[in-house]
Amino acid sequence: MVGRIIQIILLCFVVGVVLAAFNTDALGLLNWVVDNFQKVVDSTAELIDWGGHYILLGAGLVLPIVAINFLIKYFRDRGSKKHPE
Repeated sequence: MVGRIIQIILLCFVVGVVLAAFNTDALGLLNWVVDNFQKVVDSTAELIDWGGHYILLGAGLVLPIVAINFLIKYFRDRGSKKHPE
């Protein structure tokens, strides 16, 4: 347990030295993470906004075809179970 704590402290020291070499601090790193997360959320929202229109447009044609195909297979399978060959 004590060895694990010493490993964590040494890892924190090494990471701190590396971050200091890049001239950053904890607040700057936190701001960078938050900004990048916000960019990911914004990009995802733009992608959904752009693609959502096309998905809904295609669904107007695809979903009825899939539903008709499902119903045909359902009634075909149901009919074949009543009259086994």
